[in-house]
Amino acid sequence: MRKSKTEKMVVAALLASFSYLLLLVEIPVLPGFDWLKLDFSDIPILIGTFVLGPVGGITIAFIRSTLNFLMHGGHVLSLIGNLTGFIASVIMLLPIYFMMKRENNNKNLVIGMTISSLALTVFMAIANYFVITPLYISLAGMNFGMPIKEMVLYGIVPFNLFKGLAVSVVFFATYKKLIPVIQKRMIIVKK
Repeated sequence: MRKSKTEKMVVAALLASFSYLLLLVEIPVLPGFDWLKLDFSDIPILIGTFVLGPVGGITIAFIRSTLNFLMHGGHVLSLIGNLTGFIASVIMLLPIYFMMKRENNNKNLVIGMTISSLALTVFMAIANYFVITPLYISLAGMNFGMPIKEMVLYGIVPFNLFKGLAVSVVFFATYKKLIPVIQKRMIIVKK
């Protein structure tokens, strides 16, 4: 049993580190919204969710966000961004995990990824409209060059739909091959 706990901690630490490194590789994808950058740091989090369970995935997301917060100076704007990123990762992982827990097949994986992408988009649109963007404007005096409503409609919504799709496609391509290999190498009894 002790080895299993140690292996779980090592796998979580490795996946969190990999997730943090992937967070550093940001790709701007929406012209005019250069601050919205695509990264694939949710892939190791999703892998960890299926290897270690949803608490493991949430833990990996928390470690990734905490590392990023600390490495970027630990200021309030970084806190807002990393807290938002953590919540977005949790929103992304839970529907996929619970759909696959019902029955492990491609149909449920696609349904879970679709629900995750839509939930991510809705959450980010509402959170940016009412909380996140107003905080950035009031705390940092940021000017986005357009009303918040337009920014959410033409930037946040399309970006998060695209991000959900991109992360889903990459995860789908790796899921069936990578998860069984990791699980075989670990002494973890899935509950």
